[in-house]
Amino acid sequence: MEHPEDRERWPDPELASDEEVIREALQMLHELDDTPPQQMTALFYQHWFEQLSMTTRDLLRVLGHDPDA
Repeated sequence: MEHPEDRERWPDPELASDEEVIREALQMLHELDDTPPQQMTALFYQHWFEQLSMTTRDLLRVLGHDPDA
């Protein structure tokens, strides 16, 4: 499930610089760490699973791996 705000950050993940990918991953971790347990609903987990998947694929690309291999 893709969220519109995800596409606003990076219209094309292939165009994001390595620094942007790393900065986004760090921001995501901070946001997860700052989320109170009472806000961790099923929707929260669904959204963050998708975010984690996209970020992991971007990090793999930065490291020179094909995430679809």
